[in-house]
This record gives sequence, structure tokens and C-alpha cells, in this order.
Amino acid sequence: MRIKLIFKWTLIFIVIFVDFFIISCVGKQKEYYQCITVPERGGIVKNYVVKIDNIEKNKNLGLIILVKELEIKDEAYVDVNGNRYEIPAVEGGLLGKIVIPLSNEHLNNGLNRIAYFENSNSNGYQVLDSRIESVSEKSASVVGQTYRIVSRGTNPTISDFDFVINYRSEYKRKESEIPEWARRGRVRYYRAGIDFDHLDRMFEMFREAHINLVMLQVSTPSDKESQEYKRYKDFIDRCHENGIRVTFDGGAGGQPVRLNSISLESVILNPEMKNWISRDEYGHLLWRSRGSSYWPDLKNKDYRNEVLKTAKIAIEAGVDELYYDWAIGGTGDIIRFFNDVRELAKKIGKNPTIYGNCKGSILADEVCDIGKSEGTEEAGVWDGRWVHNVAQARFYYAAGDRWKSYRSKYEGANPGEPNPGAHTIIDEMKCGWKRPIAEAVAFQSDFVIAEAGRKLRNGWVLKNNETAMKTWKDICQYNGFLSENEDIYIDVETISRIGLLAPPLIPSFEVSLERDPIYKALVEMNIMYDVLLLPRITSNILAKYEAIIIPDIPWIDKNQLNVVKDYKNIGGKIYTIGSTEELRKLASVYSPSSTIKEIEKKEIREEFMYNLRNLSDKSMIVIENAEYVIANVVKKKDKDRIIIHFINYSEHLNDIKVKVNLEGYVNNINKESIRLYSPDNVLKRINDISVDGKKIEFTIPRLEIYDVVMIN
Repeated sequence: MRIKLIFKWTLIFIVIFVDFFIISCVGKQKEYYQCITVPERGGIVKNYVVKIDNIEKNKNLGLIILVKELEIKDEAYVDVNGNRYEIPAVEGGLLGKIVIPLSNEHLNNGLNRIAYFENSNSNGYQVLDSRIESVSEKSASVVGQTYRIVSRGTNPTISDFDFVINYRSEYKRKESEIPEWARRGRVRYYRAGIDFDHLDRMFEMFREAHINLVMLQVSTPSDKESQEYKRYKDFIDRCHENGIRVTFDGGAGGQPVRLNSISLESVILNPEMKNWISRDEYGHLLWRSRGSSYWPDLKNKDYRNEVLKTAKIAIEAGVDELYYDWAIGGTGDIIRFFNDVRELAKKIGKNPTIYGNCKGSILADEVCDIGKSEGTEEAGVWDGRWVHNVAQARFYYAAGDRWKSYRSKYEGANPGEPNPGAHTIIDEMKCGWKRPIAEAVAFQSDFVIAEAGRKLRNGWVLKNNETAMKTWKDICQYNGFLSENEDIYIDVETISRIGLLAPPLIPSFEVSLERDPIYKALVEMNIMYDVLLLPRITSNILAKYEAIIIPDIPWIDKNQLNVVKDYKNIGGKIYTIGSTEELRKLASVYSPSSTIKEIEKKEIREEFMYNLRNLSDKSMIVIENAEYVIANVVKKKDKDRIIIHFINYSEHLNDIKVKVNLEGYVNNINKESIRLYSPDNVLKRINDISVDGKKIEFTIPRLEIYDVVMIN
């Protein structure tokens, strides 16, 4: 009885407050009746009500659904006022938009009940949004689906989906628009906190570690006459006097309104801020941290204006970059917000970079000038387990169109722990910084000195902790090498004969999926490959590769499929693992999807290598007698210069024999112009050099952690 009363009063509340909605999406207005979530009953996947006026005036009404994980035919149906309609499956279980034409006879003027059910033996699925509007479809059909993330930290809507499906990178910046100082390979970044009581020592530290960018992790004062603003501005000015750029932290603590949270205290003091907070499907305010802060609603104009106001103060104070951590909301809302920031900066006459952390939303991240890595941990061999972040790096390189910088922090193995990402912990401080720095820069990331922790940072600042000072010496040693040899890291691009097709997800999210073992195996076997994100592939792009790998792709749209077919028709070779039936038919070589999970087995790896060599028999690089060494081969743009980075993940090695095949990438190899560079205390020479046309063999006398060999 009590449940019935709750349901009844819920419906009364909805009837009073829910009405006809008008929405503008991607420049086009669309009228619709929004379905409102009500408490679920047994066996119902999702329960909605919707209020409709004047049905007789509306012809061809249809139910629009946003669903996820609905991949099995005959798995689901919807009940509309007691009338059953079957729901078609979405390929690959991806996020999909479905249209189901309705009979007007099944709809009521006033309140209508919409309930989604599972058929027997269902795997389950999610209904994320539902509405009724005029449709042209004559039968139930999937009208769109995507790998892309349409929202984070808030309920995804059909409007969010429509934006993503129709978005054509209108807000994306060009490489030429990025300030020269921010280009990949030029930045040595410190964001482990500023000690304002020891600023002289802080600037001494910046000089020691060749720092040219720091993050100001304090709130931005709104009162320009205050002492806080004077300290804020003086620090920025002092950085500029020392040739150091400054990053504004849009998520810094102390600010009542940030892009990633609204404090409970602010809401208590300013009740109107409740309208700025995201709500769940039942209208409840969404906590970010229960009892402390809420997730904001980026659609709210007043909230957006308040966040932009803070950005304006920071830009006018002279910051060179704006960092937005946890950029949460609908993908379209985030993109438009970043564009608003850019327009604001233009009016002020500045061109700050935007450094984003959009939690897997690649469309939002690609609008940023710089991306942020997630989930990196200290590289090495730990208890027999090989830990590296190289597959992730290759995805970031692809996500950044091969030119955009991303920044790698030493973090992520144990989020929330005092020493995230660290395996080498001494005296409660994370050590072992050399290999994370080396791995980051070798695979085209700008390393970030961050997540140091108060004890370690205080040891650096006060010089009163031997272990802390040893880690700082290591950082200075490697950063000094990067500064002195900057030419190694700028204006370069990877070279590879193999392309790997992948969904458009930011790396740390994609490599956490079931395809991860194949990505790691390719890296560990030193198979040079380029990640090719599905929405960006063209016939010209694929034509550059001798072979492409398709690793268990669950869905590909018709345009992308046609590009792959064109590649096959011009003689391209395709190695399909699992994947859709259409992709399997195109395969030159095929392996079952089980190969991905089992590739750590020796016999499976050998079979995989055999199959790959049948398609592309010119191995770019072969490293002998070095089990835990990974290489990255890059080329200077518009030059014959080849740079090979070698990272050793285990104990130091002597006399490593290397074979490199550069056919198709250089005009010639000058035996006399081969050089070895290293931040480690090793012999800076190469032995046993042998050149045969475009092939070269040589021996590296000693590899401790990181060596670089430059050819030509």
C-alpha cells in the first residue's frame, strides 16, 4: 500500500512539474515530450512517465531511446500503456539511439506510462534516456551508435548523443595555433606544489631541474585589491622574469566554484547555487564527495559564467595555460565551454593553452591543446611482472593527431594511496623517478613532476632529507639531459609499417579493456605500430602501411568499412583477430578472439609473430639478448635523421645487439654520423657498426635505463 502511495504521489509531482520541452541540438530545434524516470518495480529495467498534449495534432509519433549494452536480438521490449513493442539490438552493445514508431491509439492525452523490460535469458541492458517525438521511420530501428563518450559525471541524454554523432571537429585547434613554447618536447613541468614560505628555494629548484612550466595550485583571488591577489600576481611575474610559464589550476582547492565541483559550504551560503548542480535521473543533487561537494551542471549559464569569470581573472593576471582537471559534463557542453574560454582570451589579447583532463571523452580532449595521461605507474619488472605504459602512450600519440603533446604523471597504480603509481617506496616516499621520466619522453610525452607528497616535497625544499634529495638529484639529472638535448624530442614522428585499428577512446580507458594484452604484446616484441582511430581513417592514411591489424573490433560503420575494403583492393594486407563477420571476411590472415587473452603464452605469441611476418616481413627493429628492453623508432620531420629510444625495464645490460631496417624511410645511412646519447653514466659510443644499404646493425656497450641512438 505504501509503495502504491509513493508511486501515486510521484506521478502527481511529475504531472505538475513536467511539461512540453523544446531543445536546440547542433543548431536544429526539435520538439519532443521528455519521459521522466519514476521508481522501478520488479522486472523493469527502467520505468518512465510522459505527459502528452493534443495527440490528435501529432502524427507519426515515435519513442526515442538511448541504450547501452543491448547487443542480443530479441533481448528487450518496451511496454507503452500496456502495449508491447520489440526493441532492436545495437551492434557490439555500444551506446545507441533507437527509434520505435508508435501507434497513436496506444497513447493518451495526459499521462503515459513507458516501461522497459528484459526478455528471458537476457544479459541485461541500460536505458539512459527516453522521449517521444515525431519520427519518419516506419519500423523500429537503430539510427545511430557510437564508441564515443557522450557525457561523464552526469546523466547522458539523447541531446548529448545527437551532438556527438553530428559533431565534425568544428572547435578543434590546428597545430599552427598552439604557442611554440607548448609544443611537444619543449616542456619540463613542475606541479608538485608551491611553498610560498620558501620561494627563493623553489626558484633555485626550478633552475636545478631546468623547469620552464609550473602549476599555480592555489585558488584565484576575485578581489584584485587583496593581499592574496598581490601574492598570486607577484608569483606569476617572478616566473616570467625567470623564463618560466605558469599554469592556472581550474580545479584548485579553496575556490568555491570550480569546473569539477561546487562546495556544500557555498551552496549553504548561496542557496541559488542549487540550480548549478547536476541531478540524477530522479532529480536528486549529485554529490561529488558526499557531505563536501557536488558535481556541477555545465549546462547552467550562471554557473558557466562564474567559472569563466575566474578564468578571466587568471588570464588578466598573466597565466600562460589553463588546466581543467575532471572536466565533467556532456561532451558538447565541455567543448563549448573550452571554446568560450578561448573566445574570452582572444578578447583579452592572449593565447593561453588549454590543458584538459576529460576522463576518456576523446572529442572533448581533442579540443584541448594538451592532454593528460591517466593510470601510469612506475615502469619496471616487479615480482616477475613487466610493468610499462607504452601501449597507453601510443594511443595518446594517435589521439593527439601525432603532433599534440600529452603529459605523463608518475601515478595511478593505487589511486588514493599515499604513493600512487610507485613500486619503489623508501621511508614512505616514492622514489625511482628515472625510469618514469625516460619512458615518458621516449614515447613522446612531456613528463610532469607531480604527486610527490608533502614529505618528499618538503625534503626537496628544505634539503633536510637524504632520500628526498637523492630523488631530486635523479630528476635534475634526467631533466638536464632533456634540456640539453631538446632537439631529440621536437619535430619528430613515429615510423611504422603496421597500423592498428582502434575505437576512439582515450588510451587509459581503451587499454583497460579486453584488447589490452595484444597492445602490450606488440610493444614487448618491439613491433613498431601506429594506432589508427576508426573515425579518422581514410584511404590515404591506410595506404601508408604494409599491413593493418584489426584486434577484435565489435562494430565498424559503413564508411569506415568501405575504407578498409579499399585498402584491401589496392593490395593491403589485413590481420583480423576476432571482430565482426564483415571484417573477418576481409582478413588476409585470421586468428580467433581468444588470441588476445592468450597471447602471453609462448606458443600463441610465436604463432602471432609468424602470421604477422607473413604479411609484413620487414621487421623495423630487432633487439637481441635483451628480454626487457623496448625501443621506439622516430624520424625527424622533413629530414633523413632517425632517432631510436631504448628503455631498459630490468637490470643493466651490456653488449646489446640491434638490427634496424629503414627501407622506405631514409635515402641513405651515413656510418660516420651515428651517435649515442644517455643521461646515465655509460660509454657514449656504439660498437660493431655495419651498414648494408638501408639496413644497419650495431652494438650498444651498456644500457642502464635509457639510451638514445641517432642515425644521420
